[in-house]
Amino acid sequence: MHVIDISDYQTNIDWSELKKHCEGVIVKISEGCTLSRLHGKHIAAAAARGIPWGVYCYTHATTAARAKQEAQTVIQALRALGYGKPKLGAWIDIEDRKVLSMPPDTVTACASAFISALNGAGVEAGIYASLSTYRTNLKINLLAGYVPYWCAQYGPRCRFKDFFPRKKLRGWQYTDGYTINGKKYDRNEWY
Repeated sequence: MHVIDISDYQTNIDWSELKKHCEGVIVKISEGCTLSRLHGKHIAAAAARGIPWGVYCYTHATTAARAKQEAQTVIQALRALGYGKPKLGAWIDIEDRKVLSMPPDTVTACASAFISALNGAGVEAGIYASLSTYRTNLKINLLAGYVPYWCAQYGPRCRFKDFFPRKKLRGWQYTDGYTINGKKYDRNEWY
């Protein structure tokens, strides 16, 4: 299954054309505790066309308490939209430099707090990060076996399972240059 992730950078999407190139979309719903400007429009467009969708939060959390607040922002936004639970889940996007400068135990605790809060609200949640972040900035072997992972690693093959064979790889972002009508998108293989 091919999935495209979108954010406020993708404006004026030709949804009929996009649907020809993917079977799902993941929408940036928030950055920290601030909602993305176009999240509602993107989710509504996907839902109207029967495209399975998910959401992600670009985290700025440096404490578990802040990660819980970011998760509450996502939960409240999902409830306000009224489209139900995202079929493709909710993801904490770990790539902010300040977050990555923290000790791995702290980053892992923040991710765990976010995931637990979403799971507590009945929404499956997982982690989006690059393979190098999984290997050096997180201790994912400390997280529960049910936690799903979405790995960014551009190239012909995802090596996540080489390093974490027992973990649940849900998605692989293999390019940030997939072009539809002259516009670039991140494209993912979804399992």
